[in-house]
Parts: sequence; structure tokens; C-alpha cells
Amino acid sequence: MTAATLSRQVRNWSIAVRPFAYPASIVPVVLGSVFAWFAGSAFHWPHFILALIAGMLYHSGCNLVNDYYDFKSGVDREGTFGGSGMLVSGAMTPRQIAVGAAVALSLGTLIGLYFLWHFSGQYPLGWPLLAIGAAGLLGTIFYTASPANAKYNALGEPLVFVMMGVGMVLGAYFVQAGTLSWPAVWISLPIAFTVAAILQANDTRDIADDRLSGITTISTLAGPTGARVFYSFLLVAPYLTVIVLVLTRVAPWPALTALITLPLAIKLLALFWRLRDERHEQLAMTDAMTAQLHMALGLTLSLGVIIGKLL
Repeated sequence: MTAATLSRQVRNWSIAVRPFAYPASIVPVVLGSVFAWFAGSAFHWPHFILALIAGMLYHSGCNLVNDYYDFKSGVDREGTFGGSGMLVSGAMTPRQIAVGAAVALSLGTLIGLYFLWHFSGQYPLGWPLLAIGAAGLLGTIFYTASPANAKYNALGEPLVFVMMGVGMVLGAYFVQAGTLSWPAVWISLPIAFTVAAILQANDTRDIADDRLSGITTISTLAGPTGARVFYSFLLVAPYLTVIVLVLTRVAPWPALTALITLPLAIKLLALFWRLRDERHEQLAMTDAMTAQLHMALGLTLSLGVIIGKLL
């Protein structure tokens, strides 16, 4: 393999796995880990790093599986915004993408197996983590794969809410604390709402293309106005949730630092309602902008939890 070929392969894979989206898998691991520390657990750096790597590997695998099935089903094609574009452009083959997905998911699962072994003395088969990991793996595959085709049957946002919001926070919390708790579920809700909003922004943009492809999303069912109402809910709910978490003492009062991201949410809502053309260039960027909000909200919430612990 020549240096030029190697460079091209590295470039192709760096596009295919979509590393720009990694904050969506990093943020829940950070929040779950620091919340376990806040709740009284020692902070285990090796577990934190392994959980981060596993989360990004599963995220990469999910992106590759999504690319594979979207291309095979005709959802991703010339003129559409979806996916990495590597299959549509012909830069990579479906077989390469499928093998890459299998490798990423296998490596992530190996890390999960280590954690199962580590906690097997405390829980037979490490069953809480086994349940979370198995649900994450199945959700990653059947997000677009048959027979579930969750993304194509208006279940994308609920699945992402559970999988990349609640599930990843709980998994990160468990590998630190060695147990699960309801407060860990409640603290995950703000970022669960915003990670679902990323997909909702994407689906609103793709209403026309998805209808042509014959797939069903919440946005195609609700229509342009209904999709905007749902997106608005997903952006308002996190801030109300943070306030409730502080008032009920699930989170410390410095968690209110997450509210400093509210102007960005308001800017996004104004943009979403002002642009009525789903093909508008600015609207096409709202999923990336929502991802930035998700990262900012998650990191400021995590910072507030850290400050609450130190105080």
C-alpha cells in the first residue's frame, strides 16, 4: 500500500465514522461518571477512560451501520443530506462499511466484557451492565437494520433518547459506583432530550426526502409545523428539568450553570421557526448546531455537579 493510498484510506474512515459527532457519546459518559463521584463513589480514571472509548466505538459502529442500511434502502442517494456520503460518492464500498461497523462494535463489546468480569463478583454475570450493554448493542444495530428499522418507523428519537441519553449515563455511572440509582436516571434527562433534538433537527430537514424514500419519522407524521413544535419541546424540556432537579435536590444548586446555554437554545428555536423551507441552507445546519448545544449543556451541567461536590 502506497503512502497516498494509506492517506486516502485514513481520510475516508475519518469521514465515515463522523468523529465530529463524538460529543454526543462523550458527554453522557462524563456526566454519568462525575455524578457517581458526586453521589459518593471514588472516581476510577481507568474505568472512565475505558467507558469513553467504548462509547465512541459504539457510536462509530452505529454511524457505520446507519450508513450501510440507509444506502442499501435508498434513503441516502444523490441530492440528499444524510449519512457521511462515503457510499453515495463511491469512495467506500458497502462491504468496507459493514466490516468497519463489525470491528467497532466488537471492540466496544470487548470493553463491556471486561466490565462484566470486573463486577461479576458483586452481581452474577454483572447483570445490570449486561442489560445496558445488550440494549445498547441491539439498539445500535436495529436502529436501521431489519426487522426493527426503528429509524424508519418513527422510533428514532425515542430510541436515541433511551440509548444515548439515559442508557449511556447509567452505564458510566455503574462502572464508577458499581450500582444503579434513580437519581442517575433523572440527571440524564436534560442531555437525553437534547440528543433526541439533534435527530429531530435532522429529520425535520429531511421531511421531503424521507417521504420520497417511503420511510416514516415523527417529522413526516407531524408535518413541518408539528415537527417544529416537537423540536421546541425537546429544547425547552432540558432547562425545566435542570430546575426541577435542583429544587428536588437531585442535583446541587451549581448545576444551574447549565442555564447559561439557554441563549443558544433560544437562537436555535428562533431560527427553526423563522425558516419554513426545509431545504434552506441554514436549516440544514441546525442538527450540527443542536449538537453544539447538547455538548455545551452537558458539559456545563457536569461542571455544576463537580462544583457542587467540591463545595
